[in-house]
Amino acid sequence: MQHLIKEVKLLDENYSFLNNSETSENRIRFLSKLNIFVGENNSGKSRLLRSLLSNELDYVPDSSFIEDYNTFVENLKNEFESYFQKKKIDIKGFINLYKTLDEIKNIESINKSMNLNEKLSKLEQNIQQLENQGNIFSEGVSHTTIAQNLFQIFRVKTCIFGENLEQSLKLPEFQKIYIPILRGTKPIKYTESEGFQYADFYGTRIRKDYFTDEVSNKIEVFTGSTSYNEIKRFLLGNLKERKLIAGYEKYLSENFFDNKPIALIPSQSNGVITVKVGDETERPIYEVGDGIESIIILTMPLFLNKGKSLLVFIEEPEKLLHPGLQRKLIETLLCEEGFENYQYFITTHSNHLLDITFDFSKISVYTLRKKLDDGTHDEKDPKFSIENLSQGDRSALELLGVRNSSVFLSNCTIWVEGITDRLYFRHYLKLYLEYMKNKGEDFAEFKEDFHYSFVEYGGGNITHWSFLDKEDHPINVEKLCGKLFLITDKDKNKDGRHEKLEKELGVRFYCLECKEVENLLSKKVLLEVVKDYEKADPIIEDFEESDYKNVYLGKFIDDKLGADKKRTASYADKSGTVSDKSGFCLRARKYITEWDDLSNEAKGICERIYQFIKENNG
Repeated sequence: MQHLIKEVKLLDENYSFLNNSETSENRIRFLSKLNIFVGENNSGKSRLLRSLLSNELDYVPDSSFIEDYNTFVENLKNEFESYFQKKKIDIKGFINLYKTLDEIKNIESINKSMNLNEKLSKLEQNIQQLENQGNIFSEGVSHTTIAQNLFQIFRVKTCIFGENLEQSLKLPEFQKIYIPILRGTKPIKYTESEGFQYADFYGTRIRKDYFTDEVSNKIEVFTGSTSYNEIKRFLLGNLKERKLIAGYEKYLSENFFDNKPIALIPSQSNGVITVKVGDETERPIYEVGDGIESIIILTMPLFLNKGKSLLVFIEEPEKLLHPGLQRKLIETLLCEEGFENYQYFITTHSNHLLDITFDFSKISVYTLRKKLDDGTHDEKDPKFSIENLSQGDRSALELLGVRNSSVFLSNCTIWVEGITDRLYFRHYLKLYLEYMKNKGEDFAEFKEDFHYSFVEYGGGNITHWSFLDKEDHPINVEKLCGKLFLITDKDKNKDGRHEKLEKELGVRFYCLECKEVENLLSKKVLLEVVKDYEKADPIIEDFEESDYKNVYLGKFIDDKLGADKKRTASYADKSGTVSDKSGFCLRARKYITEWDDLSNEAKGICERIYQFIKENNG
């Protein structure tokens, strides 16, 4: 059976999950492939991870398995009872069969104590016993005939699980891996007589502090301390093992080093892993940067367990990683090929990591908060609440007290008014690069959060920029973030401010020639989006792009559809702009798949942005 966990029971009574109804539950809901837990220091994040590690899982999968099984149980019981009623036979007279059938019940969740195959196998045995009683009759029907009819019902009903019933009902064996904050690949103990010792001192410390011997035997604590010996063992092992480590080097090359060849060598002379990247000189790991060491620690146990059902618990994966590498790590964790049954639970203090989550699906973000009971005694037991954040909810960033951190670390920034502007322009830029590549043009590829970053400034916030107003505490944006390119919506009420911005920024300022970013969509794409919402071909085609260029797009669509609109909700909010901006954007990007799907103005903006990035990364 292949599935991820959608809900998991909280066996630590100090934790509760706050659901959408603001009531508490004892299970975490809405889990995804990657699950991020954020909160202040001492808010219970790490303790939660260790609780999930230590306890046997009681969970609901994201597949239809439970629904299929319960449907099967209901149908099987109904068909058996219907058969006996039709033959006017009292099923309770078949004590073993009746008792076993009663034991096969609907399930709400899955846990290790279940053995669904065993119960069905027992039912088959009961029917088999009947088949061997050919000389016994009930209401004139031989038990052999009854058994044959029951077997026929059983086979028909079990076909919902495919040909291999036993395999379909086999519960997955999840392997748990814990990567703690205490980690590193370099040996930490050295004696003159014995040299470096490669014992996992970090792992021993973690196990003694947090896990019983019973739990320790069931989980893997990977601190990186065993990396040297692991690589050495694989390189000196059989052909399969040598191929595995070569595959891991290729994996690092493709995902983190721009396809430059990577070699990992356990050097006996200096007692550490040495790393060779591309044509660079081979160097010991302590000279190539802590970020590379962190990537090896975070990804090695994943790759070496490829193909298994894995639950990975990571403490603060952002540690020592540049924001660009953080993004690459998230992309890699969400990769499916070979990692289909991997699911991740991570803690973080990185606002940048949270920012990245807005760009991907298959991610759930949770906040944790601690509260003491209301008693008057000196030693109170803390209680922890867990809350799921919907996509686009920025309260997690506010909880950390910070905003987009990538602006401090990229060579240049592109400032846009909101999250949907960022999503549109990022998508447009991607298509532009693909277009140039297919044309065979000589161009440079740039990485987001390395060479450039997008920043959402909120339209009204430009009033506080240092070069526009003489405020007591203006924001010196240029000093804060280096070179910037600013894109603003067209707003007649801000014409004076736009003139000042253009004067200060010159070619690094762009004011949309249309109302706002949604108005950049081509007619072709707009019709596809409306069709998607309406679940039917729109009957509005008698218009041109110029007709909606300078009006609010939501109101334009509502007016055009009129009484023919099938969607219940309005396309416009009170101001007239698109009401469902995020959903509208996601649909639009789905239909913008190549360069020619962009309007002329969108193409022009892309070229301006690319030229700006190129000039600042020369």
